[in-house]
Formats: sequence, structure tokens, C-alpha cells
Amino acid sequence: MKIRIRAVAFFLSILFCTALLTSCTEDDGSGSIFKMNIVNNPKNLDPQMAEDSESIMILLNMMEGLMRTDNTGAIVPAAAESFSMSEDGLTYTFYLRQDRAWESIMEDFSAPVTADDFVYAFERLCDPETASPHSEDYYCIKNFAAVLRGEVPQSQLGVRALDDYTVEFSLEYPYCDFLSLLAKPAAMPCCREFFELSKGRYGMAADACASNGPFYLKEWNYDPYWDNNYLILRRNNSYSAGSRVYPYSVNFFITRDGTADMEDFSNDDVQCFISEESGSWDCNVSARQTKVAGLLINTDSEYFASKRLREALAKSINRESFSYKLTEQFSPAYGIIPAASMVQGKSYRELRPDRSLSVYDAGASGIWEDALRTAGLTSVDGVKITVPESFLGSEAVHDVTDRWRGELLFDCGVETVSLTEYGAKLESGEYSIALVEYSADDSSPVAFLEQFPGADTSGIKRAGSLSEAAGLIADSERDILSEYSFIPLCYENVYLVSDKKSADLAYYPFYLAVWFRDAKYFG
Repeated sequence: MKIRIRAVAFFLSILFCTALLTSCTEDDGSGSIFKMNIVNNPKNLDPQMAEDSESIMILLNMMEGLMRTDNTGAIVPAAAESFSMSEDGLTYTFYLRQDRAWESIMEDFSAPVTADDFVYAFERLCDPETASPHSEDYYCIKNFAAVLRGEVPQSQLGVRALDDYTVEFSLEYPYCDFLSLLAKPAAMPCCREFFELSKGRYGMAADACASNGPFYLKEWNYDPYWDNNYLILRRNNSYSAGSRVYPYSVNFFITRDGTADMEDFSNDDVQCFISEESGSWDCNVSARQTKVAGLLINTDSEYFASKRLREALAKSINRESFSYKLTEQFSPAYGIIPAASMVQGKSYRELRPDRSLSVYDAGASGIWEDALRTAGLTSVDGVKITVPESFLGSEAVHDVTDRWRGELLFDCGVETVSLTEYGAKLESGEYSIALVEYSADDSSPVAFLEQFPGADTSGIKRAGSLSEAAGLIADSERDILSEYSFIPLCYENVYLVSDKKSADLAYYPFYLAVWFRDAKYFG
């Protein structure tokens, strides 16, 4: 059996703690140490700056915003005990839990979590010196954009503390999905005093990280020239006093090797991992549909500047004819937005099914022939679909080319290329048709729509009700597909895999993150 070398002192401490905790683990599954691999070292544990999945994974377990996303995708109170909204939808008032305190390994630091911590987080978000990559998400807050541009002073920002445990937000316009914004890592609090004590190192080392969530950062060891890299999260007892935290500790091993998960899981070195491909696992598996794969047609290519030719390609695809060939990982896609994408805590696809978006037309061959005559062509030759070698649903692509050959007499080839060559072709535009996979780091449908050039989502962001937002999203999705420059083929699942002794791990698929607060281990 291959053994990955860990630091000796760390390894011995884990063995000791594991043995100790195994003997005293409660019948309710509490008191365990959970272990999980992450591929890369977190880049920055400053919530207002973090973008990479590893940083967000850690922050979701260390920190807590006013709201959070639960395991069903619903938005629920977190650091806030309750909230109220004005009738016009322009004012939100949040009443904080009063049993929360900051936890850190910084010596001689202690402080309660107060409304000012949230005010300061938003002041940092709209401070141009912070240069947060998330600032644009919060333009709905009154004067946010103006403060960011330096047009008005920060004192006019629409976020203020009414008292130590009450924070009020004033909005520029009603935004029905505002609560979702407050569940994002960027909206997590920042303690002003701790930030100043960290002296420019905030979020970059264990002693420069403070937690208001289920766990605090006990150790952060990383050396790019060493294999013994890890982070240790320890239960935050001040948090657990009000909202029980079941595990004693969560340990993340930085592997720098995305292939290590299955082996370590099989050897019981970790209790869970996230997989982007399906497998025959004899364990707990949670599947979420988070990606869409389809054909991106180069409208600047020799043939496909013709919208009618593109339309014929799209309408000649009968997804029912290839759906039976797709594995458990894939399902036919008629639209852009996958089922796990949420709007106001509800699955968008449940609100607006996609079956009417990409309809098979038995007359597609007539459209094709008419488009060829209009363009002065007799045939379309030498076209290939460029497919990255990493794509696992190649059968669907071949089903499409078979359909085109049979219905349109269009003989289209398939070229499978390395990821390096694939990226170069897409960047240079040296492709006619390419298989592309769209995913997002956000569960909002807008995060998918905005990846398509020309998509106008400004109205969606200003929608005042769920029904209005769903309608505008549907309009935008239909507009994109009506150009026939992207033809959806299949949705893809991402999986959380955990052993049978584990329970109640929450999975945030768009962040590729696991939340361990309620995780239990019966072993």
C-alpha cells in the first residue's frame, strides 16, 4: 500500500487524538475527527477576497454570515437570529445572536461578534483599496457603487449598526434574492480590531485568522517544497454553546494531487471526497446537477456566420434518441441552467422546466438546405467538433454527429485534443464547433447566463419578486438559445462521497465544499 508521508509530529498527534476520541465518541456521533483532502493550498482566508474553492471550503467551516445556504439550497438565518423586511423591499433589519464570540489563536484576543463586524465587512467590500473581486455583486446596496467609485463618503453606505446586535441594510432598489447575497463568503463579518492587529497579514496565516463560525483555524502548515501540508480546524466552543458543533476537529490535507482522493478514501485516510465523475461506490453518495455541456459554434467561422445553418444544427438534435446512452452522471439538457441552480432558495429548473427550450424539428433538413442555397453552398465540408480529452460524455457528441449525418447529410468529424491544445484553440478562435462545459462558483442562474456574451442580466438583479426574477431568467435563457451559437446537450452531476459511518455532511456543490458542523461519525 502506498503511504503518503506526513510530518511525524503531526501524524503522531492525529493518531493520539483519533485514539482518544474514538474511545469517548458519543452515541450521537459527536466528538470525531473528520479528514479530507484538498488539492491546493488556500490562497486567502480573507472572506472579502477569497475566490478559490479551497479557501471557500475552509471559510464556510470557519465563518458565518447573517444567512447561510442549507443542504437543500434554502437560505436560512445563521449569525442572525431573525430578520425583518420593509413593505417596499428596500430595508432589511437583522437581529444578531448574542452568544457568538470571535475565536483565534492570536494571543490575548477575544471579542463578541457584533453588528459593527458586519458593517466593517461591507465597508471593506466597497473600499477601492481592498479591491475585492466580489464588490460588483453588492451594487444593490444603497450608495455601494458610489462609495466604491469615490463619489460619496463611506459614511453614506447603506449598511449601519442600529445597536451592538442589530444591523440594517438599505437598498437602491428591491432585490428579491438579496438574502442569497448575504449567504456568500464575501458577506461574512470582519472584526475591525482583529483586522488591525493582523497588520496586513489578515487571512494569510493561522494567527491572522479569526472565526465566528463552527470551527477556528488551529494550524496552517504549507511549504511548496514539502509534502506535509495541512490545515487543522478545531471546534469553536463559544459557537457550539449556542449551536452544537458535532466534530471535535476537521483536518484538511493539501495533496497537490487530484488523483489521491479515491486511494486515501479506500484506505480510510479520509472520510469523504468530492468527485466530478460517477463510480460504483459502496458508500454514501450525494449527487447534484451543477454543469451543462453543449456545442459552442464559432459564428466567425467559414460556414456558421449563417444563423439558419446553426438553427438547422440545433433543431436536428433529438435528445430522446441519445438519452439512453448517457451514464448516471449525465442527463439530456434542453437549457443552460442545471437543476442545482437556485433562485431565492428554490431550484430554478423546478420553477421553469427546460423541455420547451430546445425542440427537435423533423423539418430541420429543409432549414439546412434553404440555408445552403441562400449562402450559395452545396455542402459544408471539413468541419470537426473539438472535444477536450477530459470530457466523459463523448457518446452524446457522436450521437449528434450521427444525427447530422443521417438528417442533414452533414458529415461532421470529432477531434479529441489535450486540455492544452483545447484551451489554445478556444482562445485563438481556431475551431468551428467545440464541446464546452459551463459551471459556476455561484448557485444563481445569473452566474450561468453571464458567461454568454451579450446576456443582459441587469433586470434580473433588480427583480422585486420571485416570479418576476424567474420570468426574466427564462427570457434571458431563451434569448441566448435562440441565437443557436450554443446548443445544450447534457447536464452533469458532481458527487459528494462519504463512508457509511458518516452522516449529515452538508454539501455545497457550486463551491465544491463540504460543511462539517453537523457531521456525525458512528464508528
